[in-house]
Amino acid sequence: MILIVASGIIAALFSVFVMDEWFLSYSTFYPTNQSLSDRSAIFGNETQVEYFGNKSDINRVLTIANSVPVIDFIIDSFKMAEHYQISKDKKYWRTIVRKKFEKKYEAIKTEHDAVQVSLYDTDPKVAAAIVNTVVRKVDELNKLHVTESKQKIYGAIIEQAAVLQADVNTYIDTLASLGEKYKIKVSSGADGTIIVEGNDYHAVQLYKAIMSKQNNTTRELNNLSNIKGQLNVSLQNSETSLYVLETAFASDRREKPVRSLVVLITVLITGFVSIIGVLLIEQIRDIKAQL
Repeated sequence: MILIVASGIIAALFSVFVMDEWFLSYSTFYPTNQSLSDRSAIFGNETQVEYFGNKSDINRVLTIANSVPVIDFIIDSFKMAEHYQISKDKKYWRTIVRKKFEKKYEAIKTEHDAVQVSLYDTDPKVAAAIVNTVVRKVDELNKLHVTESKQKIYGAIIEQAAVLQADVNTYIDTLASLGEKYKIKVSSGADGTIIVEGNDYHAVQLYKAIMSKQNNTTRELNNLSNIKGQLNVSLQNSETSLYVLETAFASDRREKPVRSLVVLITVLITGFVSIIGVLLIEQIRDIKAQL
């Protein structure tokens, strides 16, 4: 009984004065459908649109949230080595910090197919700040690939448009030269058709062929210009790729240790060991008495 009472008192004092208090912060969010920012979705006529992402989007977001770049970004941004009191003079200090962080950090899929990022820390404000920073970083990396793909397409369209514009300018110069040299006149018929007249038959036919190429190239250039404008609108769309249901906040109540549970477990273990010890002692005494 003395051991049991003493162990309970010691456990209570240990949990109050020695054990760190850990606070939990978490954020819950859904990945959105990033194709909503595509030009086809913005300027198309699609009526059935899924606003949230599918399982692939959830798995991608989870992979990003648990990736080394995100964790290292947090370690550097929040100076976690100093926060965990780990000296950078150690050879593998970053690995030590990362493992300690990962023990307190978790990014999982909930039963409702949402993504939840959570962290235990001794400072509730730091825990909330880290979780919210993780969510922003995940959003940034999640949009990065889609944005880069759009930018590459946008750049290719600009280059192609420049080539087509140069061709149109060349056609215009050539037509002007032919018209001046062979006195070619262009007029519009009653039905809207284009009439090309001149004294030199071959020059007229050449003029018509070049004019047809100019019209086709101009139409293609206008089409590219429309696509470029739509892509530019899509690129300017800075909407988040995550729909955050719960933003992390600084908890005002610790999650662990549960002091009553620490004391109870300690008392139970001490009582069990004490009873076993008493039984062994009595057994040894009986054996000695028989001898």
